[in-house]
Amino acid sequence: MWSRWRRLPLHWQILVAMALGLALGVGLDQLAKAGTIDRSVAERAAGIGQQVGKLFLALLSMLVVPLILSSLVSGVVGVPDLRGLRSMSIWTFGFYLISSLLAIATGILVVNLIRPGDGLDYATLHAAAVGHGSAMPEGAAAAGQAGASSLWDVLFRMVPENVIAASSSNRLILAVIFFAIMLGVFIKKVERDGNESGRIMARFFTALFDVMMAMTSWVVSLAPYGIAGFLVSLGASGGLAIAGHLGAYMLAVALGLVIHAVVTLPLLLWVLGRRSPLAHAKAMAPALMTAFSTASSNATLPLTLRCLDERARVDSRVSSFTIPLGATVNMDGTALYEAVAVLFIAQTLGDLSLTQQIVVVFMALAASVGAAGIPHAGTVMMVIVLQAVGLPTEAVIVILAVDRVLDMARTTVNVWSDSCGAAIVARRAAGSLPPPGETEADAAPALADA
Repeated sequence: MWSRWRRLPLHWQILVAMALGLALGVGLDQLAKAGTIDRSVAERAAGIGQQVGKLFLALLSMLVVPLILSSLVSGVVGVPDLRGLRSMSIWTFGFYLISSLLAIATGILVVNLIRPGDGLDYATLHAAAVGHGSAMPEGAAAAGQAGASSLWDVLFRMVPENVIAASSSNRLILAVIFFAIMLGVFIKKVERDGNESGRIMARFFTALFDVMMAMTSWVVSLAPYGIAGFLVSLGASGGLAIAGHLGAYMLAVALGLVIHAVVTLPLLLWVLGRRSPLAHAKAMAPALMTAFSTASSNATLPLTLRCLDERARVDSRVSSFTIPLGATVNMDGTALYEAVAVLFIAQTLGDLSLTQQIVVVFMALAASVGAAGIPHAGTVMMVIVLQAVGLPTEAVIVILAVDRVLDMARTTVNVWSDSCGAAIVARRAAGSLPPPGETEADAAPALADA
């Protein structure tokens, strides 16, 4: 039995683990409600599942900083010249901007058509949320105080005063990315100047990336057990019961995410990347399932890279450059969610003018760029968007009761968008890169002729 389980492809292991974990959790919750078992039994099972899931998440999080550092540096030094890096950068950030704006536009269109806030009283919703036990998430107060300076905060977070300190927290990944790109560029410069130190450093970071990917493969093999733990906890704690509240709002968010994930991104992938969206989704299935269960694009990053390299066959020089950036600044699902949530809150209080909705577009884009790839980061950043259009910042509490389920869905869209972006950039920037495995010396004559 065990050997048969181990032979199953990882995405099937994860799918089975999700189904079994959720069934066990919901079953315990229903038995407790019926009085067949004591509620403490279900709560104990939820606690154990939560700890198992957290342990798996900690193992994934442990890999994030060294994997980002090694992947970005090796990715930059693997580009034959700065023209290749410039081409990748233009396509990468161009895709991020277009896909995020399309996601926000989809969210605003859906929420204006469904109008989930019509007929709801904000004061009643707020009182019910407080009674339910919802509280302002950690960091929301600080985000509200930041106000209009939040864009400057994002820029300042890019430049670390102490890179060692920045590497000590996955919340400061933007600084690690900035340092890694600069380090790669200057290793390239030293190498080009004929200094042996540049070649040594380039080989070191390439070797480190290979080792980190091997470590990632081992940690990823534990994914079914960690994911099962999370879903046992979700089901046994009654976490699904709250989905009955704010149904129209949840429908608007879900519909927007589905349209973006099933229509917009596949269309971009097919037109710009010349790839089959269905085949690409199948290749990314383990990463997407992990993103859904952990609600963390940063924690999913190691698996995203592995799926792109080994299953989707995307050039590792491109994926190692685009995916760490995408996990930090390309948050399509988060941007869409923030736009829908803010307009929903506005509808319970009255409505927003067209001008204010345009402000929401740009603030949601900025806030999604600044959001960390951790659970509930989008909720924290939403405070900035609410403040920008004059809505009460404590309104975040109204939607917090159902945020966990929506967070899982929007994180999945974030990771899906990152993977589509990597495939598109690999296709569009291919002309500026030598064939995989070809050395820079091999590519030099062709570049000279160009």
